[in-house]
Formats: sequence, structure tokens, C-alpha cells
Amino acid sequence: MKKCRRKFGYKKSDEKDIVVYLTDDTQVDDEYFEILPAGTHLRVSLPGEVTTPNDYIQQLSTFLHRCLQQEPNLHQRVYECLKEPPTSDGAAAALLTLLARAASDTVSLTSRDKDPEWFKGLDTKFNTKEGVMRNSCESRMRGYFQHTRRELLADIPHHPPPPHITNAITFFRHHLHQTRHNSSYFDRSASDSERLCDDKGLFSCEGPYDQHTCPSLHFINPYTSREARIIFSTWNLDHVIEKSRTVLPILKASLSSKRGQNVNLQYFHQLLFLHKDTTTTTTTSSGNLKLVHVACHDKKPHQLKIEPKYIYLIEDSTDNIDGSHTSHTRKRLQHYNTRSKKHCLRTTTTTTTGTRRCEKSQVK
Repeated sequence: MKKCRRKFGYKKSDEKDIVVYLTDDTQVDDEYFEILPAGTHLRVSLPGEVTTPNDYIQQLSTFLHRCLQQEPNLHQRVYECLKEPPTSDGAAAALLTLLARAASDTVSLTSRDKDPEWFKGLDTKFNTKEGVMRNSCESRMRGYFQHTRRELLADIPHHPPPPHITNAITFFRHHLHQTRHNSSYFDRSASDSERLCDDKGLFSCEGPYDQHTCPSLHFINPYTSREARIIFSTWNLDHVIEKSRTVLPILKASLSSKRGQNVNLQYFHQLLFLHKDTTTTTTTSSGNLKLVHVACHDKKPHQLKIEPKYIYLIEDSTDNIDGSHTSHTRKRLQHYNTRSKKHCLRTTTTTTTGTRRCEKSQVK
């Protein structure tokens, strides 16, 4: 005991109160101490300094209760984690991450004045977390549209571009504008059918393109903290049928073919810009985007192809992927033809002085 006092700074008056434990929290008395083998690891403390298993259980219970108050649907996700084998480090890490996210006191805060740290580094025009997240999704969709436009207009041998390509670009722009570039996907205040998270802002990874669920149970709530928001920016809206390798080359070839006016633009719009319903395994389900953690974003060639029967409208009167007919299809195509003819394209010309100026040319 003298060594313990010197090493840990205990007073002589504390000697009778010092408690000795084994590493498994078994208390060691004088009699037990005499039979312990040499080299046994012991823990020494005063009463109240040791946290017993019951204390840990009480702390965990309080912590879980707090988490459930923040995330009412948390129990189902915890259950999914616990179903994993006990030796699964991934499941354990996922469970701890989920609990840590759920316990955040800032998850329910929305405005800049209530949680200024969350908005650090963002433009002052954003006053709510929901507005920031909507803008984040909209920016991704705008990026997909600009990529689509560049690919369709690339290597065009003459100007203006063929009308079918112009029609397609106008069609995609119009539909994205109507849905506000699908910005509701990241907005926790949107309706259940429009958002990809729950009403608290918790997102779940939907797994690699060729799997129906995430094998690692990735999830994140970017509404909790600035760090979580930044990490969420690394998550991807992955095209199940690849945009660059498959969708855009086939779209461009189809628009340039003799049947270019009959291309099913609605189908390609779904492949390029709409979220895939992961609750169904049917190939006719609309949408082609899956929200995935960076570890589940497979950048190797996807072994999925476009269904040839959906590329063209049937007899110029089919509007839906499932083959149903509508009398409005031909009118719709004529509408986009008219819009594209009225659309002014900006072309760049070079003057004799070497300066550049923009002119508007009417599409014929």
C-alpha cells in the first residue's frame, strides 16, 4: 500500500479505503491477494473512482434513450446492425456512428442564427439547412444536365445542331425546371415520396449498383454538423446504368438515326436525372440514380444495359416506358419542336480585329 500511495498520490489516511480490482472488475481482498500469481495486473482506486458494469449499463441506457428522442425510427436501424455477426467490425462501427449522429443536439435546428457553426464557410444567402441541402442536390442535377448537353453537342459537324438533339436538350431542361432540379431529394422538409432521407435528415446508403442494399449499413445525417455536411458531399448519386459509358452514347446515336424524332426522351430523362426506386427489383421501375457512400460507388464498368424496346416511342404515340399509349404524345413532340425553333442559340464568331462577339442565330 505504501507503493500505491507514492505512485498514485494517495494520502496515508486513504489507505484503509483503497480498493484493489482485477482487470475483470473482481475485487481483491487481503486473503485473495496472497494467492495471486506474480505479474497479475491490478487496478487500484478509492471508492467512487471505479465504474462498475452496472454503471456502464446505466450510462448506455441513458444514451440510447437520448438517441431515440432525437431519432424515433432509430430502433429499426440499430436492430439491423445487431443482426450482423458479433465479429463484424463494420456493423459495430456503423452502430456507433449511427448512435453518435443521433445523439447530436443540433439535428433539429434549422436556421443560421440557431446553429451558426453548421453554416460556416457557406454563402450568406443561405438561411436554412434545408435551403443549403436543396441547393446541393440542384447543383448535382445541373452538373448532369451540362454534361449531357456537352456530350450531345460534341463533334457536331454543322451548325445549328440537328433539331432532334436540340429538342432533347430543351426537353431535359424543361423537365428539370418543372421539378426544380429534383432538389427535394436532399430536403428533409419535403414529402416522404420526394425526399431520400427521413424527416430528421438521416440518409442511408442504397448500396452498390448491383446490390439491393448496402452491405456495410452506411448512413449519415448532414443536418447534424458542419463536418457531417462536408462528408455527405462525398456521397454520390450513382447512375446504375452508366451515364457516360452507356446512356449518353446510346441517346446520341438514337437521336442521330432515322428514327430520331421518335426517341423516348422521357425514358432517357429517367435514366439521367431520376432516383431509382430501390424497393422494387423490376427492370421497368422508373429512375436510375442510387445514393451511395463513396465506398459503395463502384467505378468499374457496370454490367447493366439499356432495354432496346424502351429507346423509341411505339408508332410515335407511346408516352410511357410500360408501353401505354396517350393521344398527347404527338402534340408534345410538336410542342418541343416549336419550342426549339423559337429557341435562340448563341454562336461565337471572330472579327477581323481578333476580338470575339456573340450573335443570336435563329434555328431553322
